[in-house]
Amino acid sequence: PGTTMHLSPDLTAMLDLPPVAGRSVLRAGLSALRVLPRDIAADRNGHENVLRRLADHPHTVVFIDISHGGMATRPTLIEIDAALPRDAIRQRVFLTRLEGGHVSAADRRWVQMLGFADLLPEFDAGDCEGSLRSALDGVARVLDMMPLAPAKLARHVRVLKQKREVGTPRATLRALTGKSAEDVAELLHRSLAIQDLAYRLRTYPQCFVGSEAVAWMSRCWHRPATEAVVVGQALGSLGLLVHVTHDHPFLDDRLFYRLAVSEAADRLGPGQVLASVRASDGVPVADRSYLGAAYPRCWIGAEAVDLLVARHALARHDAWVLLHRLMQFGLIEHVTHERPFIDGAFYYRFTGLPADGKS
Repeated sequence: PGTTMHLSPDLTAMLDLPPVAGRSVLRAGLSALRVLPRDIAADRNGHENVLRRLADHPHTVVFIDISHGGMATRPTLIEIDAALPRDAIRQRVFLTRLEGGHVSAADRRWVQMLGFADLLPEFDAGDCEGSLRSALDGVARVLDMMPLAPAKLARHVRVLKQKREVGTPRATLRALTGKSAEDVAELLHRSLAIQDLAYRLRTYPQCFVGSEAVAWMSRCWHRPATEAVVVGQALGSLGLLVHVTHDHPFLDDRLFYRLAVSEAADRLGPGQVLASVRASDGVPVADRSYLGAAYPRCWIGAEAVDLLVARHALARHDAWVLLHRLMQFGLIEHVTHERPFIDGAFYYRFTGLPADGKS
């Protein structure tokens, strides 16, 4: 019998992704690569079965979304880490945050050092050389295929653009700035007057004034102030921009805001941070109470910041960014799930322990 020229039907991508446009874009890109996309059953058993059998299917890759870690049907990084041996199988597992949150360079490095292929924030049809290209090239590499030629992907994008996200924070940022959320935040970090600002005898480190940011964005992207505010609010929805006391959305006003961007934080992996705060001499964990309610085995946010500042010679802003990133991975949580991570007298707890706390 002669050899066939068509692609083996065994080349498969199993998808555990939310129903957003990025999922459709990835499916189309995989089809262009001639890899069959298939959905994983939307329950805990679905992804567990796929991961458990991945070693028996060497021509299969897996995409799993870890946005909002801890949802009933969505696995956390900890669970995925525990489910797979530390071997080459992990190179066929791609993690995403398509439904919410953002991804830093340090986040990606940690995920890759744990052995996984990558952590990707979006698949946008209008950015065929961004995360979509990274994903498709990664799939081609681990399945020993020829990568999709740039010209072929560019031609395919004409179809994919019909599936672009609308109405989400990332779609808003792409429409108004032409950039990814992470790139917009980095640009603002480099361009705005970020400094320690005082209000009513209290100093707020590493922040900027909302109205000044609106003026700068209006000039940069030739947008009216109302649309600049929309850009800031979209960044806020993704956790990349916060009010200094978490009391206001982004507004064109003399309010102080911070970006979840830090060069110093990028030098530490989330695994290193987790190891520091969980160590025997780490942040003090105790049973605590507030207004008559008991909160067992929790710790105080400001004390975790104090520890990282002292142990790693960081500014408080840098330490806040690092702990904010741990919360995105589902490694820490507020005791009543009502607050993001805040450098203050709020109670948090650890939500699990990965197989390896190292970065």
